[in-house]
Amino acid sequence: MPSKAESSRTKSLLFPAPQELRELVLDYLVHNSFNSTAESFVSESSVKHVDADGDEVMRSPERTLAEDLVDLRQRLIVGDLRKGMHQSSYIRTHILTGKIDEAKALLNKHFPSVLSEDTEEVPTSTSSPGRWDYLPSTSVNPEHLALNLRIQAFIEAARTIPLPYYPPGSSTPLPHPPLLSATTKLPPEDEDTEMLGPESEEANEQLLHRVQGLYSDANALTRAEDRARYLHELKDVGGLLAYIKPENSPLAAYMTQRRREGIADQIDGAILYRAKRPAVSRIELYARYTATLWGMLHEKDVKTPPRSTWPAGVSLPPSAGRSPETTLAPVKDTGVLENAVPAIKKPPVEKEAEEVLPPFDLHLFVESPERP
Repeated sequence: MPSKAESSRTKSLLFPAPQELRELVLDYLVHNSFNSTAESFVSESSVKHVDADGDEVMRSPERTLAEDLVDLRQRLIVGDLRKGMHQSSYIRTHILTGKIDEAKALLNKHFPSVLSEDTEEVPTSTSSPGRWDYLPSTSVNPEHLALNLRIQAFIEAARTIPLPYYPPGSSTPLPHPPLLSATTKLPPEDEDTEMLGPESEEANEQLLHRVQGLYSDANALTRAEDRARYLHELKDVGGLLAYIKPENSPLAAYMTQRRREGIADQIDGAILYRAKRPAVSRIELYARYTATLWGMLHEKDVKTPPRSTWPAGVSLPPSAGRSPETTLAPVKDTGVLENAVPAIKKPPVEKEAEEVLPPFDLHLFVESPERP
């Protein structure tokens, strides 16, 4: 017999209150910095009180729409600086464009704890019963972040071919930083890469100086395993100097937009962590939790309980491998007319067929026409 608290939680999950669903949508919009959409949503979805004639009356003095909007704008401040509306203050956009120094300047101004060596050490686990926490998947250690940004700054300095960045929904790239290398000449057509140094001696000297600084920073890391890992990576990163066109070399993976995105994601996660904000939106956290839980149950071949015990409105999530099909029972030919029509084998009424719980596929769930 479930306790009263368990019954209350179950009812809340099956029949969430409108305010809970509203906050779930708003959390997603705020987390992803859809600022104008979030403000419109707060205004349009505010609870309206009406009298017996259907006319709107004044809201409770405990909470007004104006107060809701003030609170919302406070929540949007972090998003504005992470990836807000004004591209000049975009930390993420600066990284995706290759302007690492500008991104570091904004970090030190608005989120100094992200790169500060005085920031407290990251706990290994903050989970506790009854809490749903999700830590960033990459390191938020200021030592690692600062060195990763310096490595990326070196990569940008070693670039010889501009890498344009197109903001979402735009067909025009943002201005890229000037190239340090003085040459833009392409390698000969009969050679993939040239094992020559950059033509500009001045650029080469600056890059060598940067590499020396990176090795110095790596050797200054606190933990021995961190030093070993970064020194190993710097062997490859420093190899960019051996190619006149590193974008066409075996080390070209360091020169891609995907590399920039990885750094931007790590910095974004660290900003949210230091600002005591969740690393992902609540709806994304719930989706990950659901997919993991159902996946584990499916792998362990857990059977579904009898349908007679299911609460009203509950159904299994759609699954690619689950499709209700009727099977035809073999018919023995006796020459009787009724046997000309194959009989449909009906499942026994007294016993339900056991079915393994399917895995949860978010894409199938969203696209399924059977979704309630």
